[in-house]
Order: sequence, then structure tokens, then C-alpha cells
Amino acid sequence: MKVIIVGAHGEAKELINRISTGWNISVIDMDQDKLRNFNPNRQIEKYQGDGTSTLVLKKAGIETASALITLTLDDEVNIEILKIAKSHKISRLSSVINDESNIKYYDELEVELVDPNILLARRFEQILEPRRVVSQAFAGGRAEAIELEVNADSPARGKKLKEIGSDYFIVGALLRKGKVVIPHGDTELQTGDLVTVVLQSGAFGNVIKMFSGSESRFPLEFGKNTAIVINSEEELKNLTEAEFYTRNTKAEELVILSQESIFTDSKEEDTTTFEAILKDQKFRTENTQKNSLKEIESKLDELSIGTLIIPVTGEVKTSTIRSYINFSNKNKIPILFSRGTSPINNIGFLSSSDFSENSPTTISFDIASTLKSKVFAVVVDQPKFISHENTESKKSIIQKLQDAALSNEVQLELLSEEGNEAKIFTSLTDKFDLSIIGHNLSTTWQLKKTKEYISKNSSSSVLYIPI
Repeated sequence: MKVIIVGAHGEAKELINRISTGWNISVIDMDQDKLRNFNPNRQIEKYQGDGTSTLVLKKAGIETASALITLTLDDEVNIEILKIAKSHKISRLSSVINDESNIKYYDELEVELVDPNILLARRFEQILEPRRVVSQAFAGGRAEAIELEVNADSPARGKKLKEIGSDYFIVGALLRKGKVVIPHGDTELQTGDLVTVVLQSGAFGNVIKMFSGSESRFPLEFGKNTAIVINSEEELKNLTEAEFYTRNTKAEELVILSQESIFTDSKEEDTTTFEAILKDQKFRTENTQKNSLKEIESKLDELSIGTLIIPVTGEVKTSTIRSYINFSNKNKIPILFSRGTSPINNIGFLSSSDFSENSPTTISFDIASTLKSKVFAVVVDQPKFISHENTESKKSIIQKLQDAALSNEVQLELLSEEGNEAKIFTSLTDKFDLSIIGHNLSTTWQLKKTKEYISKNSSSSVLYIPI
């Protein structure tokens, strides 16, 4: 994602050295010498010119920017730049404020403000009354305390403190469901824990990655293996996608569910053919009578299936899709409707407010992080004459999506459309190698039909996540 910083000042350099590598950074300043000597510890783009110039801002990338920060010493200049950014629908706007009498003008633009006077006062307050003040920086600036939330995909989640202990940080306290917990070595961290971490200066990035970063887990929350149903010779081509999917997730083994013989001529054994296609991929075969859903259901626990792969080789009936989706919801097993669109370079999903542990959004970022794929979040609005959209809620969802992209270090693109959700998303699936959708049992029948429509008509393979 792109952030534009106007003002090549010391605070800009410190900020650049601290934020995620997921940001592409442009810095604008009028002073050519200042820009020449502005060299943070990472690659940035520099633009000499007037930040209030639309031309200069376009060169710096305002048309694709997700955030803009103004650091000039003139509030009028800052406000003018922010107005231009606002007109380009940039949702993350922030600035220093030089004169508090101008707050109302910043507020009109919904700008997050930083007051340097307050920051300095807090630091001096700490020096004067160090035992009373709880502050981020201490030990002469050589250490700091920060609060971090343990994410669903955090490498620290589910681990005991003694398992992640380090010489450069300690966990001093955590807030869990409104209660303060003083942790010890056997304290196991849970999703949603707000931890207070004391760390050495310079260890900031490592600590952020440990507690708020991401670690691929899919599909282990559902089962450790993947299984593909093979009923005919035509479906053998889907084995390649099954291999790719198994190899590039946390799945341990591929299970092939097939009848006694799928070849009409029976010139060679099925296993010999499977080995030729899968090469060095670990797999095992499980012979079945009819490969019926009832028969597969009886084997789920024994085989520890985390994803069931269903080849889609031609026209498929809606009733068949509905049966598999119902099976998925009942048994809490993801279904991959395989159309052979691997390798997976682009992943698309319908954006929603659900960022829970096994939501389609979280799993999309999980898989994209492992594969280094690009993620497309499709935001579909109802037509304005029937929409009751909460603008603030939509803005919050977009910011959470951006945060998730940064946390997982994947590239995110938002696709915003208006109209019928099912038809719009399906029309976009030719851009994706994998489409990820999910279902909530409390949703309306219209949304259920949306999932069926996408699964049936998608151009790409579709991963259906039961919730």
C-alpha cells in the first residue's frame, strides 16, 4: 500500500524506520537539499516540489495511495494538501497541528491529529515524575512498553510464555476479557489478549511480528489432511491443483478418495497413475464404494480431513452445489470446488465485517501470506436508492483489511462495485485463481443463494469456508 508523507523532517524518518515493509513510501518536500540528505533505513521515493500541487501529488502516487501525512510547519499548507487527498477518497489522513485554533478545519476533513506539544509534555512529565507516569519510553529512551493485541493468526497464540521467552522483551501483564492477568511462564496466550510488553530499543519490529504478526495455520483448525474425490478419468487433471493446494498450505498429506478402478481400459493400476501425476507429493488412496457424501462423512474423523476437494469439470447442478455446501456446514469442513486454476497468484473474496479466526477474510490472508499471492477484496454496495449503508462501518472494514494486509505482508487491492453481490463477484472471478467465500448460519436465504451462485458459476476454483 502507498503512503505519502509531505515534509522531510526527522519525525518522518523515524516513522519510516518503524512502519511495516508493506508500505510503499513517497516523501515530498520543497527543499531539494533536505530531500537529498533525507535517507531513512529503507527504500523510498523522493519528490521535490510543492505539496499543494496536484501534479506533484499525482507524481507521488496520490491516485493509488491509502494514506497521507502532512508534517509542514504551516497549517494552511497542511489543510490544502489534505483537501486534495480527501477528494481522492484517501481514508487515512493524519497531520501535525501547529496552531490549536485550526483544529476545527482539520476536524472537518476527519484528520487524525498529532500535537507535538503534547508529546513533548508527556516526555518531560516522565522525566519529572518517573514513578507516577506510565509511558511508552523509559530507561533514557533505551527501552519502551507497548500494548499489543494477540491476533487470531499471531505466532504467539496458543503458546506459553516460556516457549516464546527472549532476552530482548518480557510480558509484564495482559488484559483478558476485562480482567488483568499477571502472567508467568505457563500462561498460554489467547486470541484477543491485550499484552503489555517491555522491550529493548531496536526490538520493536521483532516484538510486533511475534504478537501481532501472522503465522499460517490453514487448514489445521479443521483437520491436518486434504482429500480429493476422484470418480472418473476426466477428473485426474484436478490432482495437480490438489497437489498445489496441499503442498502450499499447512496440510500434511493428500488423501485420494476413489472407487476401485476409475479407468475403463484398466491397463495400469490407479496408484501408478496417481504417482506419475503427483510425483514426490505424499499421498494415500482410500477406496470407496460410491464416493457418496454419507460414505465420505463416515471417514472424516479417521482421515482428519481439513479440506475436501471436489473436481468441477463441466456444468454442475445447483442442487449438487447445495448438497456439498450443506455437507460443509454440517461437518465444519471447507470444500474446494476445483476448476484447475492453480498456481494461485491472485485470491479474491467478498469483504465483510467478519475478521474472526476462521472467517473467509482471515483465511484469504493466511493462504496469500503463504503463497505470496495478491489479495482482492471485493466491496459490493447496494444501489444507492435502496442502500442503508453505514459509511463509518465501511470505512472501518477497509482499514481493518489494510491492517490485515500489512500484518500478513501481502499486496491488497480493493474492488468496489455497486449492484447484485453474487453476479458482480462472479463476473470478477476471471481475475482470480482462487475465490474464497463463507457462510454464516444466521444469514438470510438471499446470502445463501449468493454462495451457491458463486460456487456454481465462478471462473476460478472456489474455496467455501463453513462458519
